[in-house]
Amino acid sequence: MPTLRSAEQIERQAIQMGVLPFFAHAIPQFSIEEFTPSELWFSDEQEGPWDWKGPVISYGSLAYGKLFQNKAAYVRLDLYANLVNWRRSQCHPTATELRILQILRQHESLLSKDLKRLCGYVRLRMPRRNPLEKLLETKEHHVVKPLRSNIQPFDSAITRLQMDGFVVIADFEYLHDKNGRPYGWGIARYTTPEAMYGPDFMKTAQGKSPQASRHILFAHLTRLLPQATPAQIQKFLG
Repeated sequence: MPTLRSAEQIERQAIQMGVLPFFAHAIPQFSIEEFTPSELWFSDEQEGPWDWKGPVISYGSLAYGKLFQNKAAYVRLDLYANLVNWRRSQCHPTATELRILQILRQHESLLSKDLKRLCGYVRLRMPRRNPLEKLLETKEHHVVKPLRSNIQPFDSAITRLQMDGFVVIADFEYLHDKNGRPYGWGIARYTTPEAMYGPDFMKTAQGKSPQASRHILFAHLTRLLPQATPAQIQKFLG
């Protein structure tokens, strides 16, 4: 079993395997979590898989996002093209998902917090008002209405767009303290595959039917994962 200790090693392993999930799941020996020493996952002294996600994406050889079973994975671009060819043929985006995708295409890439705001998930904070101003606002019916409770949650919509082959993660960006040091969890920057990899990224799937692309993925995973049953691979592909 390989041991991963750097972003460069993750990239090489993911290119070699073609598909490499971030977290462990039903198929054993098939994740960064299993291949990385446990002491690197939440270390204050050393970088680990959380820190390497952005650099691995920036190398440009792999697509990254929630691509299998709503969980994160790296996929080599030739296989990702076939994944997109198949998944897009099977999807039925909701009105909310189409709206998110439209806004993302208009801007090419957006941090998750900005995409949420532009899609109406986050309302701007109102300036502080004294009691008289609040009373006048109420009388003039200028009170801001909350978002509808039945709107599709953003996390659900953006995950489905990744699963359906319309959105990938372009990077993870961090907040910085007054000394310029990054802190907290990285904020995902979303984009489309066309913006990330160029208009020709689908070349390896060109002329293939969606079912042919799915067969390529299934055959690849069958060779890659002799420890997995056909049913496990079917479930992993979705």
